[in-house]
Amino acid sequence: MNGRKTNTHAPLNEHALPLVLGLSHAFADAAAGALLVGLSHSMALSQVALFVVLYNVIAFGAQPVFGHFADRARRPREAALAGLALLACALFAARIDVSTAVVLAGIGSSLFHVGGGALALCATEGRATGPGLFAAPGVVGLAAGGALAFAGYDLTLPLAAALVALGLVVRRFGLPPMPYDARAAEPTLDGKELILVALLAAVALRSAVWTSAQYLFEGRYSMLLVLAFAACAGKLVGGALAELFGWRRWTAASLVAAAPLVLVGESSFAALAGGVFLLQSATPACIAAVGRLLPRRPATAAGLALGLGIAAGGFFIFGGLFPSPRHALLAPAALIVAALCLWLAMRRKDEGRRRNDVSGLELLDLKSQI
Repeated sequence: MNGRKTNTHAPLNEHALPLVLGLSHAFADAAAGALLVGLSHSMALSQVALFVVLYNVIAFGAQPVFGHFADRARRPREAALAGLALLACALFAARIDVSTAVVLAGIGSSLFHVGGGALALCATEGRATGPGLFAAPGVVGLAAGGALAFAGYDLTLPLAAALVALGLVVRRFGLPPMPYDARAAEPTLDGKELILVALLAAVALRSAVWTSAQYLFEGRYSMLLVLAFAACAGKLVGGALAELFGWRRWTAASLVAAAPLVLVGESSFAALAGGVFLLQSATPACIAAVGRLLPRRPATAAGLALGLGIAAGGFFIFGGLFPSPRHALLAPAALIVAALCLWLAMRRKDEGRRRNDVSGLELLDLKSQI
């Protein structure tokens, strides 16, 4: 089986594990959201902002590092389980020392994302559906956890219990074939660095637009929850749509179609929700594309797509490169550039295949395009 090994404790349906991991993702992000928003009840907003930055640097910026070590150890599931455990500990640690709690939450989130993302990539190897099922629920969990904490609910015990229970379920699941082979040489990008840069640039620009859209309704949790559900729905169906129409066609078309909706989003909430649905529907194929570039390092791939790309998008916002969500043409322009990046980075492997043969996708060597 090309050096792949399967460790099974229970029968595995290829979409069952990503679904369970997606549910875990919702509670993991809910724990982070509840912890961070809950700080606003006991400290000044300027202090909360510093802890939010600290959390994001660890939770997203450190993902490629944790992904690398998870691949080196060949233990992505253990990374995901450790992440859930640390997030549960962080909820209790917040009652003792906030700094410790935020660091634990950041490390836990980072570990969970790389481990869970790797398992989702491997569960539906070469397809975008697994990453979509894993990624989708997180945004709803984050918004819901933050909204409930803002309303004054203490979620420590229920969230910690849910994280532990879901960890036990993930532990009992059979593993998909994992792409680790001690006899094989260390994989490289083989000159495809430009492709990776283009993919991560598209993720970063999409993430910046998403963050910018949320700022339009900062503090208005009912609207933020609607946007979160729109983002979740986009990711849920985006993987299947990318498989149906082709990764290149769907990702580029969805981002281009999202641009005018985002443009009028400040005056039309329905249009903005539609734009969020479309721009987030490109996420599963982007994750899968990075996974295809690094087929034997799924945790590293997950860390790049779910961590570094999103961290770069946050830098666009907080570093002033994406000045304001109210710059009318900036967000649509970013989406057009992201669509161009994806169009250049993906193409059909065999133009003669049937239109509905979505397995015939590969990444294009950008050196011939630039």
